[in-house]
Amino acid sequence: MQISDIKKPILLTLREIGRVTGGIWMHLPEEKIEITGVNFYLPYVSPGDLFVCSEQDAVTKSDIEKRLREAFSRGAVAAVIGKDIIPNNNYPLLVVANVLKALQDLATATSLQFDGVRILVTGSHGKTGFKTQLYHIIRKQIVTHASLGSANKERAVWLTLAAIQQGASVAIVEAAVPARNIGQDRGFFIRPDFCVITGVGLEHMSSHKTLKNLIENKAAVVMGLRPGGRCLLNADDAHYDELYAAVRKNSGCDILTFGSASVCQGRLLNREFHNFGWRVQADILGEEIEYNLPLIEDYAPLASVSVLLMAKLLGANLQQCVAEYEDYQHFESSGNLFKVNLGSGHFFVYSQTRRGELKGFESMFEIMSRLHPQNGGRKIAVVSEFINFEDNPGIEVDIEKMRDLMTSAGIDLLYTVKEFKQHEAVIPAGVDWCQHGETYKDIKDSLLGAVRENDMIFLRGVLKAGLGNLVDALLDKGLGDIPYEKVY
Repeated sequence: MQISDIKKPILLTLREIGRVTGGIWMHLPEEKIEITGVNFYLPYVSPGDLFVCSEQDAVTKSDIEKRLREAFSRGAVAAVIGKDIIPNNNYPLLVVANVLKALQDLATATSLQFDGVRILVTGSHGKTGFKTQLYHIIRKQIVTHASLGSANKERAVWLTLAAIQQGASVAIVEAAVPARNIGQDRGFFIRPDFCVITGVGLEHMSSHKTLKNLIENKAAVVMGLRPGGRCLLNADDAHYDELYAAVRKNSGCDILTFGSASVCQGRLLNREFHNFGWRVQADILGEEIEYNLPLIEDYAPLASVSVLLMAKLLGANLQQCVAEYEDYQHFESSGNLFKVNLGSGHFFVYSQTRRGELKGFESMFEIMSRLHPQNGGRKIAVVSEFINFEDNPGIEVDIEKMRDLMTSAGIDLLYTVKEFKQHEAVIPAGVDWCQHGETYKDIKDSLLGAVRENDMIFLRGVLKAGLGNLVDALLDKGLGDIPYEKVY
Protein backbone atom coordinates (compact mmCIF):
# COMPACT_ATOMS: atom_id res chain seq x y z
CA MET A 1 0.00 0.00 0.00
CA GLN A 2 1.63 3.26 -1.10
CA ILE A 3 0.33 5.74 1.41
CA SER A 4 2.13 8.98 2.23
CA ASP A 5 -0.33 10.35 4.75
CA ILE A 6 1.16 11.88 7.89
CA LYS A 7 -0.15 9.96 10.88
CA LYS A 8 -2.04 12.00 13.43
CA PRO A 9 -2.33 11.31 17.17
CA ILE A 10 -4.99 8.89 18.35
CA LEU A 11 -8.13 10.31 19.94
CA LEU A 12 -7.24 9.57 23.57
CA THR A 13 -4.58 11.52 25.46
CA LEU A 14 -2.02 9.89 27.75
CA ARG A 15 -4.06 10.92 30.78
CA GLU A 16 -7.26 9.51 29.26
CA ILE A 17 -5.50 6.27 28.36
CA GLY A 18 -4.39 5.85 31.98
CA ARG A 19 -7.81 6.75 33.33
CA VAL A 20 -9.92 4.43 31.15
CA THR A 21 -7.60 1.45 31.68
CA GLY A 22 -6.96 2.02 35.38
CA GLY A 23 -3.26 1.86 34.52
CA ILE A 24 -0.21 3.62 35.91
CA TRP A 25 2.33 5.27 33.64
CA MET A 26 6.03 4.58 34.28
CA HIS A 27 9.13 6.26 32.84
CA LEU A 28 7.28 8.94 30.89
CA PRO A 29 9.88 11.38 29.51
CA GLU A 30 9.63 15.10 30.07
CA GLU A 31 9.02 15.73 26.39
CA LYS A 32 5.54 14.89 25.20
CA ILE A 33 4.91 11.44 23.74
CA GLU A 34 2.68 11.44 20.67
CA ILE A 35 0.91 8.13 20.07
CA THR A 36 -0.20 7.72 16.46
CA GLY A 37 -1.14 4.05 16.42
CA VAL A 38 -1.84 0.95 18.49
CA ASN A 39 -0.51 -2.53 17.77
CA PHE A 40 0.00 -5.94 19.36
CA TYR A 41 1.56 -7.74 16.36
CA LEU A 42 5.31 -7.11 16.29
CA PRO A 43 5.88 -7.28 12.50
CA TYR A 44 3.33 -4.47 12.02
CA VAL A 45 4.63 -2.13 14.74
CA SER A 46 5.59 1.22 13.24
CA PRO A 47 6.93 4.57 14.53
CA GLY A 48 4.53 6.26 16.94
CA ASP A 49 2.74 3.10 18.06
CA LEU A 50 1.53 2.14 21.50
CA PHE A 51 2.60 -1.51 21.72
CA VAL A 52 0.19 -3.81 23.56
CA CYS A 53 2.32 -6.57 25.10
CA SER A 54 -0.22 -9.27 25.88
CA GLU A 55 0.26 -12.19 28.24
CA GLN A 56 -1.08 -14.34 25.38
CA ASP A 57 2.09 -13.61 23.43
CA ALA A 58 4.68 -13.41 26.22
CA VAL A 59 4.47 -15.21 29.57
CA THR A 60 7.87 -14.72 31.16
CA LYS A 61 9.86 -11.65 32.08
CA SER A 62 12.44 -12.59 29.46
CA ASP A 63 9.72 -12.91 26.78
CA ILE A 64 8.33 -9.49 27.62
CA GLU A 65 11.74 -7.81 27.65
CA LYS A 66 12.57 -9.33 24.26
CA ARG A 67 9.27 -8.23 22.73
CA LEU A 68 9.58 -4.73 24.17
CA ARG A 69 13.11 -4.34 22.76
CA GLU A 70 11.88 -5.29 19.30
CA ALA A 71 8.79 -3.08 19.51
CA PHE A 72 10.77 -0.02 20.55
CA SER A 73 13.44 -0.75 17.92
CA ARG A 74 10.60 -0.58 15.38
CA GLY A 75 9.57 2.85 16.64
CA ALA A 76 7.03 2.20 19.40
CA VAL A 77 6.86 5.17 21.77
CA ALA A 78 5.15 3.41 24.70
CA ALA A 79 3.84 -0.01 25.68
CA VAL A 80 1.08 -1.58 27.75
CA ILE A 81 2.15 -4.42 30.08
CA GLY A 82 0.61 -6.45 32.90
CA LYS A 83 1.39 -5.62 36.50
CA ASP A 84 2.63 -9.13 37.32
CA ILE A 85 5.80 -8.92 35.22
CA ILE A 86 7.49 -5.52 35.10
CA PRO A 87 10.72 -5.58 33.05
CA ASN A 88 13.98 -3.94 33.99
CA ASN A 89 14.12 -1.05 31.53
CA ASN A 90 13.25 2.61 31.22
CA TYR A 91 10.78 2.38 28.35
CA PRO A 92 7.58 4.42 28.76
CA LEU A 93 5.14 1.80 30.09
CA LEU A 94 1.49 1.71 31.06
CA VAL A 95 1.12 -0.93 33.78
CA VAL A 96 -2.39 -2.45 33.95
CA ALA A 97 -4.11 -5.27 35.77
CA ASN A 98 -5.08 -7.09 32.54
CA VAL A 99 -3.58 -6.17 29.18
CA LEU A 100 -6.39 -7.45 26.95
CA LYS A 101 -9.04 -5.85 29.15
CA ALA A 102 -7.08 -2.59 28.88
CA LEU A 103 -7.12 -2.84 25.07
CA GLN A 104 -10.88 -3.46 25.14
CA ASP A 105 -11.35 -0.47 27.45
CA LEU A 106 -9.31 1.72 25.10
CA ALA A 107 -11.48 0.59 22.18
CA THR A 108 -14.69 1.28 24.08
CA ALA A 109 -13.61 4.73 25.23
CA THR A 110 -12.37 5.71 21.77
CA SER A 111 -15.56 4.43 20.15
CA LEU A 112 -17.66 6.52 22.52
CA GLN A 113 -15.61 9.60 21.68
CA PHE A 114 -15.60 9.06 17.89
CA ASP A 115 -18.56 10.73 16.16
CA GLY A 116 -17.74 9.80 12.57
CA VAL A 117 -19.11 7.10 10.25
CA ARG A 118 -18.30 3.46 11.10
CA ILE A 119 -18.18 0.77 8.41
CA LEU A 120 -18.16 -2.89 9.48
CA VAL A 121 -16.85 -5.23 6.77
CA THR A 122 -17.38 -8.98 7.02
CA GLY A 123 -17.83 -11.99 4.73
CA SER A 124 -16.14 -15.27 3.88
CA HIS A 125 -13.76 -13.62 1.42
CA GLY A 126 -12.87 -10.17 0.14
CA LYS A 127 -12.95 -8.35 3.50
CA THR A 128 -9.37 -7.10 3.47
CA GLY A 129 -9.54 -6.20 -0.22
CA PHE A 130 -12.67 -4.12 0.30
CA LYS A 131 -11.16 -2.34 3.29
CA THR A 132 -7.79 -1.54 1.71
CA GLN A 133 -9.34 -0.43 -1.59
CA LEU A 134 -11.89 1.84 0.07
CA TYR A 135 -9.25 3.39 2.29
CA HIS A 136 -6.90 3.93 -0.64
CA ILE A 137 -9.39 5.58 -3.01
CA ILE A 138 -11.10 7.94 -0.51
CA ARG A 139 -8.26 8.85 1.86
CA LYS A 140 -7.33 12.06 -0.01
CA GLN A 141 -10.93 13.29 0.04
CA ILE A 142 -12.12 12.03 3.44
CA VAL A 143 -9.99 11.60 6.56
CA THR A 144 -10.29 7.85 7.00
CA HIS A 145 -9.03 5.38 9.58
CA ALA A 146 -8.39 1.66 9.03
CA SER A 147 -5.93 -0.99 10.19
CA LEU A 148 -4.48 -2.06 6.86
CA GLY A 149 -3.41 -5.61 7.75
CA SER A 150 -5.65 -8.64 7.41
CA ALA A 151 -6.18 -9.28 11.15
CA ASN A 152 -9.90 -9.26 11.90
CA LYS A 153 -10.60 -11.21 15.08
CA GLU A 154 -11.48 -9.86 18.52
CA ARG A 155 -8.17 -8.22 19.43
CA ALA A 156 -7.87 -6.75 15.95
CA VAL A 157 -11.33 -5.18 16.20
CA TRP A 158 -10.40 -3.61 19.55
CA LEU A 159 -7.09 -2.40 18.10
CA THR A 160 -8.76 -0.77 15.09
CA LEU A 161 -11.16 1.17 17.29
CA ALA A 162 -8.52 2.11 19.88
CA ALA A 163 -6.27 3.51 17.13
CA ILE A 164 -8.80 5.91 15.55
CA GLN A 165 -6.90 9.12 14.90
CA GLN A 166 -7.83 12.70 15.57
CA GLY A 167 -9.71 14.33 12.71
CA ALA A 168 -10.96 11.06 11.21
CA SER A 169 -14.53 11.16 9.91
CA VAL A 170 -14.71 7.54 8.69
CA ALA A 171 -13.51 4.35 10.40
CA ILE A 172 -13.42 1.04 8.51
CA VAL A 173 -13.43 -2.03 10.75
CA GLU A 174 -12.85 -5.52 9.33
CA ALA A 175 -14.51 -8.19 11.48
CA ALA A 176 -14.39 -11.96 11.09
CA VAL A 177 -17.42 -14.01 12.14
CA PRO A 178 -16.07 -17.54 12.62
CA ALA A 179 -18.84 -18.90 14.86
CA ARG A 180 -22.29 -18.40 16.34
CA ASN A 181 -23.00 -15.26 18.41
CA ILE A 182 -19.79 -13.55 17.26
CA GLY A 183 -21.57 -11.56 14.54
CA GLN A 184 -24.01 -9.86 16.87
CA ASP A 185 -21.32 -9.36 19.55
CA ARG A 186 -19.00 -7.57 17.12
CA GLY A 187 -21.88 -5.68 15.56
CA PHE A 188 -22.98 -4.35 18.94
CA PHE A 189 -19.40 -3.51 19.93
CA ILE A 190 -18.62 -1.61 16.70
CA ARG A 191 -22.09 0.00 16.34
CA PRO A 192 -21.67 0.58 12.58
CA ASP A 193 -23.50 2.96 10.28
CA PHE A 194 -22.89 0.54 7.40
CA CYS A 195 -22.47 -3.24 7.36
CA VAL A 196 -20.83 -4.64 4.21
CA ILE A 197 -21.08 -8.40 3.66
CA THR A 198 -18.75 -9.10 0.75
CA GLY A 199 -19.95 -12.65 0.08
CA VAL A 200 -20.27 -16.06 1.70
CA GLY A 201 -18.62 -19.42 1.14
CA LEU A 202 -17.49 -22.53 2.95
CA GLU A 203 -15.19 -21.55 5.83
CA HIS A 204 -14.95 -22.33 9.54
CA MET A 205 -17.45 -25.13 9.04
CA SER A 206 -16.09 -26.90 12.11
CA SER A 207 -17.86 -24.22 14.14
CA HIS A 208 -20.70 -23.12 11.82
CA LYS A 209 -21.61 -26.78 11.06
CA THR A 210 -23.93 -25.89 8.15
CA LEU A 211 -24.00 -23.28 5.39
CA LYS A 212 -27.37 -22.07 6.72
CA ASN A 213 -25.79 -21.42 10.12
CA LEU A 214 -22.83 -19.66 8.50
CA ILE A 215 -25.12 -17.29 6.61
CA GLU A 216 -27.23 -16.54 9.68
CA ASN A 217 -24.15 -16.02 11.85
CA LYS A 218 -22.62 -13.51 9.44
CA ALA A 219 -25.92 -11.71 8.86
CA ALA A 220 -26.20 -11.15 12.61
CA VAL A 221 -23.73 -8.24 12.40
CA VAL A 222 -26.62 -6.01 11.28
CA MET A 223 -28.17 -6.31 14.73
CA GLY A 224 -25.58 -3.75 15.86
CA LEU A 225 -26.43 -1.13 13.22
CA ARG A 226 -27.06 2.35 14.55
CA PRO A 227 -30.45 3.99 13.81
CA GLY A 228 -30.65 4.67 10.07
CA GLY A 229 -27.85 2.23 9.35
CA ARG A 230 -27.64 0.39 6.03
CA CYS A 231 -26.33 -2.92 4.72
CA LEU A 232 -24.52 -3.62 1.43
CA LEU A 233 -24.88 -7.08 -0.11
CA ASN A 234 -23.47 -8.86 -3.16
CA ALA A 235 -26.49 -9.61 -5.36
CA ASP A 236 -24.37 -11.85 -7.62
CA ASP A 237 -23.37 -14.10 -4.73
CA ALA A 238 -24.66 -17.66 -5.13
CA HIS A 239 -26.30 -17.44 -1.70
CA TYR A 240 -27.69 -13.90 -2.00
CA ASP A 241 -31.34 -14.87 -1.44
CA GLU A 242 -30.56 -16.70 1.79
CA LEU A 243 -28.28 -13.90 2.97
CA TYR A 244 -30.88 -11.24 2.18
CA ALA A 245 -33.49 -13.19 4.16
CA ALA A 246 -31.11 -13.58 7.10
CA VAL A 247 -30.34 -9.84 7.16
CA ARG A 248 -34.01 -8.95 6.92
CA LYS A 249 -34.77 -11.34 9.80
CA ASN A 250 -32.34 -9.42 12.03
CA SER A 251 -32.98 -5.83 10.95
CA GLY A 252 -35.35 -3.56 9.12
CA CYS A 253 -32.39 -1.59 7.74
CA ASP A 254 -32.16 -0.41 4.14
CA ILE A 255 -30.37 -3.03 2.01
CA LEU A 256 -28.32 -1.80 -0.95
CA THR A 257 -26.85 -4.19 -3.50
CA PHE A 258 -23.96 -4.40 -5.91
CA GLY A 259 -24.00 -6.78 -8.86
CA SER A 260 -24.86 -7.10 -12.55
CA ALA A 261 -28.65 -6.77 -12.33
CA SER A 262 -30.38 -3.50 -13.31
CA VAL A 263 -31.93 -3.18 -9.83
CA CYS A 264 -28.54 -2.97 -8.11
CA GLN A 265 -27.48 0.40 -6.70
CA GLY A 266 -23.94 -0.43 -7.73
CA ARG A 267 -24.07 -2.13 -11.13
CA LEU A 268 -21.26 -3.70 -13.14
CA LEU A 269 -22.06 -2.81 -16.76
CA ASN A 270 -19.04 -4.21 -18.60
CA ARG A 271 -15.49 -5.44 -18.08
CA GLU A 272 -12.68 -6.27 -20.47
CA PHE A 273 -9.37 -7.88 -19.51
CA HIS A 274 -6.22 -6.41 -21.03
CA ASN A 275 -2.55 -6.16 -20.06
CA PHE A 276 -2.77 -7.44 -16.47
CA GLY A 277 -5.90 -5.50 -15.61
CA TRP A 278 -9.52 -4.69 -16.37
CA ARG A 279 -11.32 -1.89 -18.16
CA VAL A 280 -14.51 -1.50 -16.16
CA GLN A 281 -17.80 0.28 -16.78
CA ALA A 282 -20.17 0.71 -13.85
CA ASP A 283 -23.27 2.57 -12.75
CA ILE A 284 -23.05 3.83 -9.18
CA LEU A 285 -26.33 5.24 -7.91
CA GLY A 286 -27.13 6.58 -11.39
CA GLU A 287 -23.61 7.86 -12.15
CA GLU A 288 -21.94 5.99 -15.01
CA ILE A 289 -18.18 5.72 -14.74
CA GLU A 290 -15.41 4.00 -16.71
CA TYR A 291 -12.00 3.22 -15.26
CA ASN A 292 -8.88 1.05 -15.36
CA LEU A 293 -8.47 -1.50 -12.57
CA PRO A 294 -4.90 -2.81 -12.20
CA LEU A 295 -5.90 -6.19 -10.74
CA ILE A 296 -6.08 -9.56 -12.47
CA GLU A 297 -8.62 -11.49 -10.38
CA ASP A 298 -11.92 -12.39 -12.02
CA TYR A 299 -13.87 -11.05 -9.06
CA ALA A 300 -11.97 -7.73 -8.98
CA PRO A 301 -14.31 -5.68 -11.23
CA LEU A 302 -17.43 -6.45 -9.15
CA ALA A 303 -15.49 -5.96 -5.92
CA SER A 304 -14.43 -2.51 -7.11
CA VAL A 305 -18.08 -1.67 -7.81
CA SER A 306 -18.91 -2.43 -4.17
CA VAL A 307 -16.08 -0.16 -3.06
CA LEU A 308 -17.22 2.67 -5.33
CA LEU A 309 -20.80 2.31 -4.11
CA MET A 310 -19.58 2.75 -0.53
CA ALA A 311 -17.40 5.70 -1.56
CA LYS A 312 -20.35 7.45 -3.20
CA LEU A 313 -22.51 6.86 -0.13
CA LEU A 314 -19.80 8.59 1.90
CA GLY A 315 -19.92 11.60 -0.42
CA ALA A 316 -16.66 11.03 -2.31
CA ASN A 317 -16.11 12.19 -5.90
CA LEU A 318 -15.97 9.01 -8.00
CA GLN A 319 -13.73 10.41 -10.73
CA GLN A 320 -11.12 11.24 -8.11
CA CYS A 321 -11.63 7.83 -6.52
CA VAL A 322 -10.98 5.76 -9.65
CA ALA A 323 -7.87 7.82 -10.44
CA GLU A 324 -6.43 6.52 -7.16
CA TYR A 325 -6.53 2.94 -8.45
CA GLU A 326 -3.47 3.73 -10.58
CA ASP A 327 -1.08 3.10 -7.69
CA TYR A 328 -3.22 0.76 -5.58
CA GLN A 329 -1.51 -2.39 -4.34
CA HIS A 330 -3.18 -5.32 -2.62
CA PHE A 331 -2.33 -6.33 0.91
CA GLU A 332 -0.58 -9.72 0.71
CA SER A 333 -3.61 -11.74 1.84
CA SER A 334 -5.51 -10.53 -1.26
CA GLY A 335 -2.81 -11.67 -3.70
CA ASN A 336 0.24 -9.98 -5.18
CA LEU A 337 1.84 -10.09 -8.62
CA PHE A 338 5.62 -9.68 -8.97
CA LYS A 339 7.87 -9.29 -12.00
CA VAL A 340 11.30 -10.82 -11.31
CA ASN A 341 14.14 -9.45 -13.41
CA LEU A 342 16.83 -11.80 -14.75
CA GLY A 343 19.00 -9.30 -16.60
CA SER A 344 18.10 -10.25 -20.16
CA GLY A 345 14.55 -11.26 -19.30
CA HIS A 346 12.08 -11.84 -16.50
CA PHE A 347 9.42 -14.14 -15.04
CA PHE A 348 6.22 -13.46 -13.10
CA VAL A 349 5.15 -14.68 -9.65
CA TYR A 350 1.53 -14.57 -8.48
CA SER A 351 1.43 -15.06 -4.73
CA GLN A 352 -1.71 -16.03 -2.86
CA THR A 353 -0.16 -17.95 0.02
CA ARG A 354 -2.09 -16.68 3.05
CA ARG A 355 -5.47 -18.30 2.38
CA GLY A 356 -6.37 -21.63 0.84
CA GLU A 357 -10.16 -21.72 0.76
CA LEU A 358 -11.82 -23.52 -2.15
CA LYS A 359 -13.24 -20.44 -3.88
CA GLY A 360 -9.78 -18.90 -3.92
CA PHE A 361 -8.29 -21.88 -5.76
CA GLU A 362 -11.08 -21.66 -8.32
CA SER A 363 -10.24 -17.98 -8.77
CA MET A 364 -6.54 -18.69 -9.28
CA PHE A 365 -7.16 -21.30 -11.97
CA GLU A 366 -9.53 -18.86 -13.70
CA ILE A 367 -6.78 -16.22 -13.60
CA MET A 368 -4.36 -18.67 -15.21
CA SER A 369 -6.81 -19.28 -18.08
CA ARG A 370 -6.63 -15.57 -19.05
CA LEU A 371 -2.86 -15.15 -18.87
CA HIS A 372 -0.60 -16.36 -21.66
CA PRO A 373 3.19 -16.39 -21.22
CA GLN A 374 5.20 -14.99 -24.09
CA ASN A 375 8.15 -16.43 -25.98
CA GLY A 376 7.91 -20.00 -24.79
CA GLY A 377 7.12 -19.24 -21.15
CA ARG A 378 5.19 -21.80 -19.13
CA LYS A 379 2.46 -21.73 -16.50
CA ILE A 380 3.64 -23.31 -13.25
CA ALA A 381 1.16 -23.96 -10.43
CA VAL A 382 2.24 -24.60 -6.83
CA VAL A 383 -0.66 -25.60 -4.58
CA SER A 384 -1.57 -27.24 -1.30
CA GLU A 385 -4.85 -28.94 -0.42
CA PHE A 386 -7.86 -26.90 -1.55
CA ILE A 387 -9.51 -26.88 1.88
CA ASN A 388 -8.32 -26.43 5.44
CA PHE A 389 -9.51 -29.89 6.50
CA GLU A 390 -9.11 -29.19 10.21
CA ASP A 391 -11.36 -26.13 9.99
CA ASN A 392 -13.81 -27.63 7.49
CA PRO A 393 -14.25 -31.35 8.17
CA GLY A 394 -16.44 -33.24 5.74
CA ILE A 395 -16.33 -30.62 2.96
CA GLU A 396 -15.76 -32.29 -0.40
CA VAL A 397 -14.29 -30.92 -3.61
CA ASP A 398 -16.34 -31.07 -6.82
CA ILE A 399 -13.81 -33.14 -8.77
CA GLU A 400 -15.26 -32.53 -12.24
CA LYS A 401 -15.62 -28.78 -11.74
CA MET A 402 -12.09 -28.41 -10.43
CA ARG A 403 -10.66 -30.60 -13.20
CA ASP A 404 -12.42 -28.43 -15.79
CA LEU A 405 -10.97 -25.29 -14.19
CA MET A 406 -7.47 -26.76 -14.12
CA THR A 407 -7.84 -27.86 -17.74
CA SER A 408 -8.81 -24.33 -18.79
CA ALA A 409 -5.92 -22.95 -16.74
CA GLY A 410 -3.44 -24.56 -19.13
CA ILE A 411 -1.01 -25.68 -16.44
CA ASP A 412 2.32 -26.87 -17.80
CA LEU A 413 4.08 -27.83 -14.57
CA LEU A 414 2.44 -28.70 -11.24
CA TYR A 415 4.05 -28.81 -7.80
CA THR A 416 2.04 -29.82 -4.73
CA VAL A 417 2.49 -29.98 -0.96
CA LYS A 418 0.82 -31.07 2.28
CA GLU A 419 -2.53 -32.85 1.79
CA PHE A 420 -2.96 -32.25 -1.94
CA LYS A 421 -2.87 -35.97 -2.76
CA GLN A 422 -6.42 -36.18 -1.44
CA HIS A 423 -7.36 -34.23 -4.61
CA GLU A 424 -5.13 -35.93 -7.18
CA ALA A 425 -8.17 -37.04 -9.22
CA VAL A 426 -8.62 -33.39 -10.29
CA ILE A 427 -5.36 -33.27 -12.27
CA PRO A 428 -6.12 -33.07 -16.02
CA ALA A 429 -4.44 -35.35 -18.52
CA GLY A 430 -1.27 -33.88 -19.94
CA VAL A 431 -0.25 -31.84 -16.89
CA ASP A 432 3.32 -32.56 -15.82
CA TRP A 433 2.99 -33.23 -12.06
CA CYS A 434 6.63 -32.61 -11.27
CA GLN A 435 6.78 -33.25 -7.54
CA HIS A 436 4.79 -33.59 -4.33
CA GLY A 437 6.27 -32.81 -0.93
CA GLU A 438 5.17 -33.06 2.66
CA THR A 439 6.51 -29.51 3.13
CA TYR A 440 7.53 -26.65 0.87
CA LYS A 441 11.16 -27.53 1.58
CA ASP A 442 10.76 -30.84 -0.28
CA ILE A 443 9.93 -29.11 -3.57
CA LYS A 444 11.97 -25.94 -3.21
CA ASP A 445 15.11 -26.96 -5.10
CA SER A 446 13.20 -28.60 -7.93
CA LEU A 447 10.95 -25.56 -8.39
CA LEU A 448 13.79 -23.04 -8.31
CA GLY A 449 15.77 -25.15 -10.78
CA ALA A 450 12.83 -25.42 -13.18
CA VAL A 451 11.98 -21.71 -13.46
CA ARG A 452 13.18 -19.90 -16.56
CA GLU A 453 12.60 -16.65 -18.45
CA ASN A 454 9.01 -15.77 -19.38
CA ASP A 455 7.48 -18.34 -17.02
CA MET A 456 4.49 -17.47 -14.85
CA ILE A 457 4.46 -19.11 -11.42
CA PHE A 458 1.20 -19.19 -9.47
CA LEU A 459 1.29 -20.15 -5.78
CA ARG A 460 -1.71 -20.68 -3.53
CA GLY A 461 -2.02 -22.67 -0.34
CA VAL A 462 -3.36 -22.90 3.16
CA LEU A 463 -1.29 -20.80 5.54
CA LYS A 464 0.30 -23.78 7.28
CA ALA A 465 1.77 -24.93 3.95
CA GLY A 466 4.32 -22.11 4.18
CA LEU A 467 4.33 -21.37 0.45
CA GLY A 468 5.27 -17.77 1.23
CA ASN A 469 8.79 -19.10 1.76
CA LEU A 470 8.85 -20.26 -1.86
CA VAL A 471 7.71 -16.80 -2.98
CA ASP A 472 10.64 -15.26 -1.09
CA ALA A 473 13.04 -17.74 -2.72
CA LEU A 474 11.67 -16.97 -6.20
CA LEU A 475 12.05 -13.22 -5.63
CA ASP A 476 15.64 -13.84 -4.49
CA LYS A 477 16.41 -15.09 -8.01
CA GLY A 478 16.09 -11.52 -9.24
CA LEU A 479 19.16 -9.71 -10.54
CA GLY A 480 20.32 -6.12 -10.90
CA ASP A 481 19.65 -2.94 -8.96
CA ILE A 482 15.91 -3.69 -9.01
CA PRO A 483 15.74 -7.50 -8.71
CA TYR A 484 11.95 -7.52 -8.75
CA GLU A 485 9.03 -5.15 -8.88
CA LYS A 486 5.60 -5.48 -7.32
CA VAL A 487 3.13 -5.06 -10.16
CA TYR A 488 0.33 -4.91 -7.61
